[in-house]
Amino acid sequence: MGATGQSVSVVVGIVWALLGLLWIFVPFAIFGIKGLLQQIVTEQRRTNEILTRVHGDRIPPAAPEPQPFRVGPYP
Repeated sequence: MGATGQSVSVVVGIVWALLGLLWIFVPFAIFGIKGLLQQIVTEQRRTNEILTRVHGDRIPPAAPEPQPFRVGPYP
């Protein structure tokens, strides 16, 4: 292999090393975020409860079922 082949091999090796590090650290990041997501869900439920108490239950009006676009004959 020439110098170009070696430099490509080095770059590919660095990319694989970075992907390996990501593969190792991503589960820890997910478990670290899990607690924060639980706090967000708890706060959102509390906010929804407060809004329901202030404004009452608000059900959106029924909307017609969307129909697919159909091309008609050209006049």
